[in-house]
Amino acid sequence: MAHDLLFEDLIQQVIRRIGQVTGTSVQVYSEDLIGDMIQHKFDVMFEDVWWNQFMYWLDATLDGTTGVVTVDVSALTTGSPPVAIPLVRFEDIHSIFPENSDRPLPRFPDFVNPDNVTGTTPRYIEAVGDAQKIFRILPLTADEPIKIHYRSMPDHFVTGETVNFDSQALVLGSAYDYLEDDGTNPGATEKMSNMFESRVRQLKKSRAWLPHKLDPRVDDAVPDEWWAR
Repeated sequence: MAHDLLFEDLIQQVIRRIGQVTGTSVQVYSEDLIGDMIQHKFDVMFEDVWWNQFMYWLDATLDGTTGVVTVDVSALTTGSPPVAIPLVRFEDIHSIFPENSDRPLPRFPDFVNPDNVTGTTPRYIEAVGDAQKIFRILPLTADEPIKIHYRSMPDHFVTGETVNFDSQALVLGSAYDYLEDDGTNPGATEKMSNMFESRVRQLKKSRAWLPHKLDPRVDDAVPDEWWAR
């Protein structure tokens, strides 16, 4: 991944890509516009892939009566000094596991009566409208610990902030958006689009170089016994 850059440095790189010269008019109009384009491009790519640098694990306990976790997931932090890593949307949950289990909980089906799901073992996950909880576990009386794998979107970028994402993808994508809106050079627009798409493909491919376990429920041990029919 290309090195991370300050937000203002990304803006200047986009300006160089589209052939502008920094000046008063650029400072007043184009730099703000390009900053918005960088933010938009990041937001779109954030949704497209579960990028590793925005993924987190959370160990949580359930209240045992309403199916929600006891922690405020909108106020999660990490590190010292603390950095905000909130869970703000149900769509940002990658998976939830019961304690000591490799099987993620499925979504609660629409055609099942929740009152008929009983017991203390987590079985399903369902979205709720509480911004501090986001989801609940069924049965509502489940009281076993759970482990949540989720992503957290950073706040909108500001001057002086290092953007923790591939700088080439953001620069090429934003330059393409700018040229497409401008519409005066279709050839350059198409070239920038191709360069951006190529970079995104590289990033996605680079995430897959480590081996993946096909079924986490299957033992990794090499078998030493065979049976013949």
